[in-house]
Amino acid sequence: MKRISVLLTGLLIVIGLIFVFLYGNQKQEEPKILSQLEDKGNVEGEREFLFSITNVGKEKETIQFPTWLEYNVTITNLDNKEIPSSEMIMEHLDLNENNKDGRTLVLEPNQKVDYRLRISKIPKGNYEITFSSASGYGGVQSNEFKIDN
Repeated sequence: MKRISVLLTGLLIVIGLIFVFLYGNQKQEEPKILSQLEDKGNVEGEREFLFSITNVGKEKETIQFPTWLEYNVTITNLDNKEIPSSEMIMEHLDLNENNKDGRTLVLEPNQKVDYRLRISKIPKGNYEITFSSASGYGGVQSNEFKIDN
């Protein structure tokens, strides 16, 4: 009888370990968020870019933004010239700068959020602009552009 009890206990331990190995290490699925960057060209004398994030998953996704700036943006001069920060003006058209603590955004499946950025007073030259969502999801998007005037 003790032998059967020991065998059953051993069998339960093995089944438990298999269960933990197969199901215990599964991570929660990352949100299926894609990003896109579009150069809208000159709009009202300023250069406009449209950065968007879209939930391409089948479930709604909750995304946390740590500050009012819901995307990261950098501009690099490809002509190896320094851009004085006082010369260039970035206007974040779709963001609330008063929301200092950030926000939580719930994206339904196929829901898209657009962010428009306008840049003015940028010197002539060749540039690269890079965007990414401040949520950490959606990847990084870059685009080269030229300012002639």
